[in-house]
Amino acid sequence: MLTCLAMALGIVSLGDIPSLAAEVETEARALSAQTEMNSAFLAQLTDFSDDSMQLSDSLRAAGVTQDLPCIFRGIAEDARERAADLQRAATAAARTQAFSGLHALLDDAILLAPMAAGAAADAVVAANE
Repeated sequence: MLTCLAMALGIVSLGDIPSLAAEVETEARALSAQTEMNSAFLAQLTDFSDDSMQLSDSLRAAGVTQDLPCIFRGIAEDARERAADLQRAATAAARTQAFSGLHALLDDAILLAPMAAGAAADAVVAANE
């Protein structure tokens, strides 16, 4: 029953967290390479935000006690804020500043996603001891 609830909430199993973390990293790298805002970019950014939130929720549900669940929740929320900043940007300077903030956020996700995968692997080992 708990597994069904977790799946309904979009929480992946402990063993699937590394693949979700890799997906978040891949999405962050792809978004980082973008220099133009359009509807496809905004959709990709929304998907990245959703996956980052799912990673946060899954890490928390798996009992990862490090700061990673909070960090990925923040990344998810900040990604949505950066999308809004990009949509509001009326000048080239404002767009450049918004992209700069987004790229810093994406760099964090790229660096931290492997740590999330490692934390999940550590949790699997601890659960099997």
